[in-house]
Amino acid sequence: MPNIIKWGILGLGKIAHKFAADLLLVEECELVAVASSSKDRAKEFSNRFKAKRFYEGYDRLFSDQEVDIIYIASLNPAHYINSLDALKSKKAVLCEKPLSINQRQVKEMINLAQREQVFLMEGLWTRFNPAIEQIINWVEQGVVGKLRYINATFSFNGLDKGSNSRLFDPKKGGGSLLDIGIYPLFLAYQLMGNPNVLKASAVLSKSGVDEQIGMILTYDQSQAILYSSFSHNEDMRATICGEQGEIYLDSRWHETSRLRLVKGKELTVHEFDVLGKGYTYEIEEANQCLRNKRITSDKWSWKHSFDLVRLMDQIRLQTGIKYPFE
Repeated sequence: MPNIIKWGILGLGKIAHKFAADLLLVEECELVAVASSSKDRAKEFSNRFKAKRFYEGYDRLFSDQEVDIIYIASLNPAHYINSLDALKSKKAVLCEKPLSINQRQVKEMINLAQREQVFLMEGLWTRFNPAIEQIINWVEQGVVGKLRYINATFSFNGLDKGSNSRLFDPKKGGGSLLDIGIYPLFLAYQLMGNPNVLKASAVLSKSGVDEQIGMILTYDQSQAILYSSFSHNEDMRATICGEQGEIYLDSRWHETSRLRLVKGKELTVHEFDVLGKGYTYEIEEANQCLRNKRITSDKWSWKHSFDLVRLMDQIRLQTGIKYPFE
């Protein structure tokens, strides 16, 4: 694999714009091709982010010999087929979270990547951000002692977008759990692993997806209380409590650059420089994996993605969230 990693982007919506802007900030990689169902959108995106080529439809992106890795930024239900098509074409894949809708699809994606010996990673960008890296190190080093409690939320008011919005459309994999609830669920899983007991309760929209959802994860001697919602705004912070200290993540916690560590009566504030929006760090991880000829990341592995989607499947089963395409 050459030092310059050459990227393609599939699906050119809002999140792809943020990702592409950050890609331009990362050294030794290049955006060479983009693809959309709309030719005009592909052309505009290509011009804006200085891609060499743009395609209407995805087949020519999959066959582009210059592309090393494709960032999949399509709607949730399309992650599965888009990633499979890319992997079959021997293209490495960074797929926006959730990796797919359910554990059956994720297992198939992982199995294909294994068979083809091609890199696949879920684009859970928060995992790679400097503040989260610091928290993981603190917990592993026992800085706050045994963890006993995590509280994390992610909410915004999407009701004014109307019932036709993708947020509330089951055909588009709508609902707060897959879109934003995955973040607090990730935090609990990353720091405390799989729970012994998981309980969830949801308020469903008329279309059958979750407008808001609460989750309680219980471990041997600890708990996580998590929440996501499209029905109201909130100052999104997170709290991590151990027997010897606490960590407070300032708003918006999933992309924060500021942590407060409390040990007894001592408070220390830790500030982090963030390159771009923060997608830069998952890009760097993917680049490094490709250069080292790795097909999975140690930091966010296939097992991590499978465990996370398995938890979301359990939550959906308890709360009655179903999608018509499953």
